Amino acid sequence: MLAIAAGLLTVQGQTMFSSAHAADRNTYKKTVTLWYQAFDKNDPKPLDKVLSETWVDIPPAPNQPPGPAGAKQILTELTTAFPDLKIAIRDVLQDGNKVIVRSEISGTHKQTLMSFPAKNRKMTIQAIDIHEFKDGKIVRTWHTEDWLTGLHQLGVFEK
Repeated sequence: MLAIAAGLLTVQGQTMFSSAHAADRNTYKKTVTLWYQAFDKNDPKPLDKVLSETWVDIPPAPNQPPGPAGAKQILTELTTAFPDLKIAIRDVLQDGNKVIVRSEISGTHKQTLMSFPAKNRKMTIQAIDIHEFKDGKIVRTWHTEDWLTGLHQLGVFEK
């Protein structure tokens, strides 16, 4: 009888843990989607909802301020250089409190970016981001974008 009771408690505990874990997964994925929508729609407001005040961007862009202000600066720089900027999420994976996103960034270069003059060319690059969550907000983001391909597409290396 004791073994049956212990077994029921184990199953019940696993069910409760699984439900809570599934809720975290769905919440993290929804939250991370708001990050990409902010850039895709040129709307910095969602960044205040999803980023911790102490958010860290790894690696930061040159002269990027810390915290959410840094994300807003990058959003402004990208949407100024690429007024038709689009970020499409291609894959979302989660491991614990980290959400990994593979996305595709595209747009037409209309204004100077990283001191490179615009040539009205289109660019499409891949990006990989790892977002770490704490207390329901993103506290850290590691990212890699394929800017070498993008700069080739934009004609930066042409003579």
